[in-house]
Amino acid sequence: MSLLKSISTIASSSMITQVIGASSIWFVSDKYGMDEVGIYAMVYSIVLIGAQVCTFASQLLIPKQQDGYLAQNVIFCIVQTLIIAAAFTAVVVWLFDKSFTLYYVLTLAHGWILISENMLLRDEKMKLLALQRLMASTLVLVCVLITPSAELLYWSWALALLVMVFLWLVYSFPFKQLRWKHWSLKSNWHFFKRNQQHIMSIGSAEVLAMANSNLPTVLINFWFSAVTAGYFAIVSRFCLSPVVIVGNAVRNSIFSKWSVDFRNQRFNFPEFIKVRKLLFILGVIATAGVFIFYPLVMEFANSQQWISHEWVESVPTSRYMLPYLFPALAICPLTVIELVFGSPRYFLRIQVEQLAVVVIAFVILPYFYSDYAYSVIAYAVLSAVRYGFIYLKVNQRASSMRSGMEAK
Repeated sequence: MSLLKSISTIASSSMITQVIGASSIWFVSDKYGMDEVGIYAMVYSIVLIGAQVCTFASQLLIPKQQDGYLAQNVIFCIVQTLIIAAAFTAVVVWLFDKSFTLYYVLTLAHGWILISENMLLRDEKMKLLALQRLMASTLVLVCVLITPSAELLYWSWALALLVMVFLWLVYSFPFKQLRWKHWSLKSNWHFFKRNQQHIMSIGSAEVLAMANSNLPTVLINFWFSAVTAGYFAIVSRFCLSPVVIVGNAVRNSIFSKWSVDFRNQRFNFPEFIKVRKLLFILGVIATAGVFIFYPLVMEFANSQQWISHEWVESVPTSRYMLPYLFPALAICPLTVIELVFGSPRYFLRIQVEQLAVVVIAFVILPYFYSDYAYSVIAYAVLSAVRYGFIYLKVNQRASSMRSGMEAK
């Protein structure tokens, strides 16, 4: 599948997924109020962070893995998630006084989604990847619609998602390569030692990346209120959806394609330039679209009584986030070049830098001056500055890869 076709396939499904996810938020708001939207966003953020902690980037080895080690890689991922999910959930229970079983199942299911996605990426089965994401998103919407209480919503979502993802894993699993020894402690330990640098460096970076994306919602819940977190969740879903849709589509597509190039020791520099130009254009369009149309859509929907006035109050947040939106779409997906060809230490470093941004904006600043607007603006501006330096680095990496390939 060509790169553009791959991107369009994932982007189309992601667009539908975002619409379904937005509908889920709307129904949660309509049934239970804006407070529950904030709580739902916090639960979702916690389990997404947990999924990255459980896998610790071992699943990202799957697309790059040689055939002889594929089954061991998948087994390692499954065993790892089963064990680490328990430790992560114990911490969540201690911090937030939540149900262990519920958060364990949700965390495990989302960890297995990452494994399944990378197995599909390895085989370049983009249509099936798109289908899996649509099914996961639709499942949440169905649970919101059929459950009579918020508590049952989370339990039905957790159990149904675990069953669904298990079936996807069965479909993709390389059973022909599986041996009993792959389950042994010795084999899994050897696999870890062989891939230790990737797991520790890229794994730490991926965990931090997910934490950086989801900690703001958790911290806003802590410093301000669930309603305020609801505003942030709405903007994240509606205004940042272009970033999620296009950014993830491009990221997954070039990760799949460049992983194949990595296995064959080549790098397509003209393709990198095309992707960079495409992201820049889409970033401009998305930012301008949010600036112009989001307030109009909210006002119109409120005037038609499709949404409550609380949704209109999310408009200022959309303005605060504009400095973040453009570079997150135009630059962030390009960091895949560091993940595939570059330095694991640099990939880790840029996530540590973003964590520092989150801490400054949502821990230090509200501690001394509790103002939601200032925190979000600080987050957006500092993130934009950080992306500027990343842009310079990824272009240097691409140029060095081109020179290296030409030398060969």
